[in-house]
Amino acid sequence: MKILILGSVALPVPPPMQGGTERIVYWQAVGLARRGHEVTLVAAHGSKADPAYALVEIGGGDTVAGSVLSSQPSSRDPALESVDRFRVKPGMTSEFTEGSRSLRKEMIYMAQVSQYLLDHGKECDVILNNMRGGESILLPVAKMIGKPFVTVMHLPIFDALSDLFKQYQTNVITISNAQREGFDGLTYIGTTYNATDLSELPFQKTAGTYLLMMGSIAPHKNQKDGILAAKKLGKPIVLAGKIGNQGYWDKEIAPLVDGVSVVHKGEMGIEEKAALLGGAEALLFPIVWPEPFGLVMIEAMATGTPVVAYRNGAVPEVVEEGKTGFVVDPTVDALVGGVQKIGSIDRTYCRAYVEAHFTVEKMIESLEAILQKLHN
Repeated sequence: MKILILGSVALPVPPPMQGGTERIVYWQAVGLARRGHEVTLVAAHGSKADPAYALVEIGGGDTVAGSVLSSQPSSRDPALESVDRFRVKPGMTSEFTEGSRSLRKEMIYMAQVSQYLLDHGKECDVILNNMRGGESILLPVAKMIGKPFVTVMHLPIFDALSDLFKQYQTNVITISNAQREGFDGLTYIGTTYNATDLSELPFQKTAGTYLLMMGSIAPHKNQKDGILAAKKLGKPIVLAGKIGNQGYWDKEIAPLVDGVSVVHKGEMGIEEKAALLGGAEALLFPIVWPEPFGLVMIEAMATGTPVVAYRNGAVPEVVEEGKTGFVVDPTVDALVGGVQKIGSIDRTYCRAYVEAHFTVEKMIESLEAILQKLHN
């Protein structure tokens, strides 16, 4: 097949640091190409060129697309906002821009993707969309092109999006069965679980003594409960990830970070990330949103580290209860109870579980079968 993969305009593919969706997209492109398909990847400026596929970069010029969208909000102090800060003439620079600038740039990049589809979309057999926003903005363009178009849902579905999918009869691939709950009547054509590259995540048989949370610091990731559980247990906890919500960080998390019992590390490369995952006693995942998958859970288990997670979204599909960790009620006490039982988990089994269910090869097999069905 001639497969056009729409990757991401938010971060390069693969991402230079953390970024789960962009890493999945890279494996899609390489994996499908290695199976003999002709793959073109459309992705943010700075994405990795690879002999396996043709790369079309979006954005560029004065900035890498992802550098804007993954950075801290450009306006940090509302008191500094004034009309003058918007009077930036061509060629001038300013420390401050309007708060919607990142979104506006993303829409520019999406417009470029739309034009590429109009110019070249009919040359492919099937279009595999992974772009945030692309599941809605690109639907009218996809309808005009008339080629099979399928969206991989990396984020939760919501009512307005569900209504749009019904209007356009959009083909949808979910990354967990839990994503579909409450949204009947859509054109689901398969569930393809996320995966991880085991070669990047060495198994560590012996655990360290710290607990770990890895992901963007934000209310829905709920680092606060992880810290409170660690304090009750008398264990140190490491928070790894960028500050995704400055207000949440300032009010709820920063006052608790002391650099000893609660340590914050920013985004990190894959080697440092793998070492941190493998050295943890347990990964805590007390999410308070309908988690679509939770890639960091399988990354932790691949290194041998078990997971203690709140029962939300796809968590029960990803963690094997009592074997690779514990799925608990969403309370700090339940989180504490799960960690107290973590010694019963066999780290070797955690690795074997990921090898059996969440490898890149298995993800590509599933995806290829779905795309072949669309093509036929």
